[in-house]
Amino acid sequence: MNAPLAQTFADLTRPLMSMASHDRADRLGDTWRHALSGIREDIRFIGQYRKVIAEKDELLAGKWPRHSAAYVSACRTNLATTLKRYTARVRAITEAEQEMTALGIPFATSSDAWDAMAIANRRAA
Repeated sequence: MNAPLAQTFADLTRPLMSMASHDRADRLGDTWRHALSGIREDIRFIGQYRKVIAEKDELLAGKWPRHSAAYVSACRTNLATTLKRYTARVRAITEAEQEMTALGIPFATSSDAWDAMAIANRRAA
């Protein structure tokens, strides 16, 4: 067997990805997916809290306040908390995507890309 061919076969016996790298890739993927699912909820709640705060002075039937002062206050507190959590999740997603890009791990950058990856994975299975 000639030397270049022997070297090629020798390289094929090495694992392509070490177990440590594989575990790291799994953790990155889990972090990314978890943060993405949490962001959906955060966006929904931020919109709800902002709507309640904007409607704080509205009256129903011209007599009763649409929202109690206590509820508006709670929404303000919850809005601040949710915004902090939202920005932390955006940061986690950004950092995970940067690491996945550096490691060559594919990830969906839009819902269209997500659908395309799901279809490709189903075909591969």
